[in-house]
Amino acid sequence: MALASVANVKFKKGYNRYLRNSLFGAIVIHFLVFYFTPQFEFKPYVLREEYFEAIDLPEQFDIPPPPQEVAQPAIPLEAAEGEEVDEEADIAPTTFDDLDDLPPPPPPPSEQSKEFYAFDEPPVLIKYVSPKYPDLARQAGIEGTVLLRVLVGKDGKVVSANVLQSDVTPMMEKAAISAAKQFRFKPAKQRTVPVKATMMVPIRFKLHGS
Repeated sequence: MALASVANVKFKKGYNRYLRNSLFGAIVIHFLVFYFTPQFEFKPYVLREEYFEAIDLPEQFDIPPPPQEVAQPAIPLEAAEGEEVDEEADIAPTTFDDLDDLPPPPPPPSEQSKEFYAFDEPPVLIKYVSPKYPDLARQAGIEGTVLLRVLVGKDGKVVSANVLQSDVTPMMEKAAISAAKQFRFKPAKQRTVPVKATMMVPIRFKLHGS
């Protein structure tokens, strides 16, 4: 305790000297900083000079000639039954040859193909059932793909399924439809409401080892 008291007394006696030396050192440092710092030169901002360039425009413009008019092709006319026909009129030729070579008429559009279902989130398959391979097709080694159009209901069950494209036998198509009707989906959603939706589902028939 005696040594600490003596040191404290010595520090208090030299306090004025320490303060004087610190103040002198600070003055010297500030002087050196101001002496060696380069002098600031004020440079006002000068805007770039704007200039205008005159462009000579022609007094008259060359307008291209209008495109040449092309005569419309003659449209064949079909005379109605009992109507008198002008001999100079262009009549569509009527022939009854090669009627057997004409393609078959398109099938009538079904009600299902006309339906359109809007959704934000498409259905997601959560349960897949493999189709039953027909024995005759297996023995014959027939392989291929059936592309189905599947209508998924609001509860995720398959409402209907029909063939869009196929390269297999009708028995295999029936097996694909039967399997697709057992699929289960996470239903499509319009915002947060479950809705019906249609989607294309390919079902492949492939033999093991082929």
